[in-house]
Amino acid sequence: MGAQAKGTIMVLLSAIFFGLLPFFAIKTYAEGFDINSLLLYRYGFAFALIGLFCAYKKISIQINKKQFSLLLIASFVGTMMTTYTLFLSYQYISSGLASTLHFVYPIITLVLAGIIYKEKLTSRKIIALTLSLLGIALVSVGSGLTINVMGVLLALVSGFFYALYILCLANAELKKISPFTVVFWIFGITALLFFVKCLFADGINTNLTGTALFYIVNLSFWSTFLAVVLFYLGMKYTGPGNASLLSTLEPLTGILAGAFVFNEVMDLKSFLAISLILTSVLIVIQYGKKAKYKWLFHRTTVRRLKRA
Repeated sequence: MGAQAKGTIMVLLSAIFFGLLPFFAIKTYAEGFDINSLLLYRYGFAFALIGLFCAYKKISIQINKKQFSLLLIASFVGTMMTTYTLFLSYQYISSGLASTLHFVYPIITLVLAGIIYKEKLTSRKIIALTLSLLGIALVSVGSGLTINVMGVLLALVSGFFYALYILCLANAELKKISPFTVVFWIFGITALLFFVKCLFADGINTNLTGTALFYIVNLSFWSTFLAVVLFYLGMKYTGPGNASLLSTLEPLTGILAGAFVFNEVMDLKSFLAISLILTSVLIVIQYGKKAKYKWLFHRTTVRRLKRA
């Protein structure tokens, strides 16, 4: 099997495992767990697993003060607030729609990059943004308007936080260390943040029944630790552009899980909304790939001219 094919399989498996997040979360809710305790156990177990992985691979986990500050911000915004708002949205709208709405983060990242880094807003970007807004509008209207709006807002806010997380991780300081070192510290810091949140909220749920433990461990292993490791390993072979493109399978997995496991109804309006949002994401990702190749072509051409 070639390196490209191997990387593609890894990233696709990662997207499928990430897409199972709502399945494990909703099943754990049914066992009487609140969001804070669920996420504490999720990141606590995942932190232990990534720690063992780094030890086995002999990956250094040492960081400096500046890197720690950046990882603290990334953990609070990117994992704590992202997952909290996303998991909360599952209580208001279907898991499939919540996962899809969260996946507009490439669009949000695009807009924020334009504001922060003054990136040009091209016609392709405008089309993608328009499609995503139309999809969101379709989701927001219809029966149960109040509940839908609350769920939609929570899912979109989770996407907004994740976009901030991506911009934070793009800092040059964090590129100096292994991505697995980054994951190690983010999982650990996030687990600590939810531990503190549990202490100030309703306490830590220690009623770990066999069923609850089963779903939490699966959530931590498949949809957190293994999903992250497979994505990073696969990205080494496919490149970040292709990896992002393949990751669009994630919301589709959530949709299928919601339809087949929880009997969530997928009407025409929801189908159109999801199609519009996923199309907008694909446009953004494809644009990023073309821009990257154009830049590489330009750089190669300049080098050849200098050699001539």
